[in-house]
Amino acid sequence: MHFSSIEQEAIILSAVVGMVDDMVNHAIFCALGEKRHDTNLLPQTSESLRLFGTLLRDFLSPVTARGKGPLPFGLPKPPASGRAVDHTSLFYLGRVCDAPLIGGDAAHLSRIVRAFSDWLEDYAEVERVWLSNISVELDLRIKRIDFIRMSGDIGKHNFLRLGGQANRLRAILAENGVTIDESQAYLALPDCWDWFHTHLLAFHASNIAEFLNNIRYAIRLYVTPVAKARYRVTGRVDDDDLYTFERPDEITNDFAWAQYFDLLQSSLRRPNFPPFSVSNSFKTQF
Repeated sequence: MHFSSIEQEAIILSAVVGMVDDMVNHAIFCALGEKRHDTNLLPQTSESLRLFGTLLRDFLSPVTARGKGPLPFGLPKPPASGRAVDHTSLFYLGRVCDAPLIGGDAAHLSRIVRAFSDWLEDYAEVERVWLSNISVELDLRIKRIDFIRMSGDIGKHNFLRLGGQANRLRAILAENGVTIDESQAYLALPDCWDWFHTHLLAFHASNIAEFLNNIRYAIRLYVTPVAKARYRVTGRVDDDDLYTFERPDEITNDFAWAQYFDLLQSSLRRPNFPPFSVSNSFKTQF
């Protein structure tokens, strides 16, 4: 199937809104109450934090093809030599910001996507990390996107499916001056879960949720004027409108049209979590 550029944009934006809706909501995080600024967001339970980590890992995973086929929806492959964040949903959001088609101004969304991408690519400095199963202690320097990906994979997979992360751990430790073999890497994975999930992800969950929530509201800001302009009433039931949206000529694929419709429709209802900002004390460590 061939997808036009605006169809690809609708698919990407709709997918991102859906993923953020799944991650930042009151089933995973406690209500904020009246304090919406300089605050901290707490997971409902340890299980909800684990679910958040799993869903976040999917958000920060590459779009993949079946075998050697093309990527879904005709999406371009990211540059092989690019940053790790280029192999995530954020790469395609960045492409939308560079050449917006549905709305007119994506500058606000672009700033947030760029800030989150830079934050993920930056390093956490963690003192005295103790990997008890292999008797290694070190001051660890690790990219944030790496500990998020590793904790997400360890949280949802048995060690039989963690070969890639075992190899990644060996590479990260080598960058920190520690050499281990493959068997030691597998032995260290439970300790990595404790450090990367229970400590680092738990500490940064509220900050990450703020980034994601800001992306959701920025997409809403970008789409809402279009939804209002293309809103068409088709009838009435009791006191409610029956409505549709004027369909752009460039959107001919039915799946893309469904995503475009859902995207515009989502801008007409209140998001499932309010805007908030996290205290700077949760942004200056690790």
